[in-house]
Amino acid sequence: MKKTALGLLLVAGALALAACSATRVAYNNADTMLRFMASSYLDLDAAQSDDLTPRIARFHQWHRSNELPVYAALLRSASQRAAKGITAEDVAWGLANVRSRYRRFAAKAAEDAAPVLATLASAQLAALERKFTENNEKYAKKFLSFDDQERRRAQLKRMLERFRDFAGDLTPDQEARIGRFALAHERHVALRFEDRQRWQRDFVAALKAERKPEELGRHLAEMFYRPELRRSEEFIREDKRWDEDLGQLIVDLDRSLSPKQRAQVVRHLSDYAEDFAVLAGTSKEAA
Repeated sequence: MKKTALGLLLVAGALALAACSATRVAYNNADTMLRFMASSYLDLDAAQSDDLTPRIARFHQWHRSNELPVYAALLRSASQRAAKGITAEDVAWGLANVRSRYRRFAAKAAEDAAPVLATLASAQLAALERKFTENNEKYAKKFLSFDDQERRRAQLKRMLERFRDFAGDLTPDQEARIGRFALAHERHVALRFEDRQRWQRDFVAALKAERKPEELGRHLAEMFYRPELRRSEEFIREDKRWDEDLGQLIVDLDRSLSPKQRAQVVRHLSDYAEDFAVLAGTSKEAA
């Protein structure tokens, strides 16, 4: 949940689903995708699946009405900022907005799903734990290899791809700057993975301990709203350093953008803003 766009790619990456018209197709079919993912992770029985389906539909409509207009406004602002040149304050603004919208989204989803989650049987919780373990093993194999060169190559490749998605081809100097940042923050990648595993354990523990939907919903919502309560001091320290260094990296890269690269970043952000406005029904095109 944290891409960068040479300054505000963090906003776009967290809010966007895909590119342009594909975003609209993906979003309009999001309820189907969410039902599939829920069944894959939770191994729901027929009654649970029937209960979850209208809840997902209502959540999807809430998100369309309440969140998409905010996303569109954020991305329009991101596009305007990118056109003028990125500052460290712009990066901080992007990070704060991404985290705020994600926490709101996740907490609302947890509260809405709590009545179904509270009915999960022991075998279903065990299946969920196995799914988490399977996905974690795949992630660790790809991005946290014991081989130093392989691990660094995978982490750098992912970061370069995120920048190229918005800015297009990068110069050797730009790639080198990104490479230095990735190398300096290897520990942050590992800490994020540890934090993810800790969250998964806490999530399953909450499902096992709390069977009252309202209390479960409040508990899960707090886990999303206040993740810092369960995070280690090392994670908090390294996350702050990552934020600060990312801001400097993006400012440095912004100064090196060619006119073509800047135009591409601005266009992508504007296209995403229009897509979300159309999906929310607030654009002239939608009207």
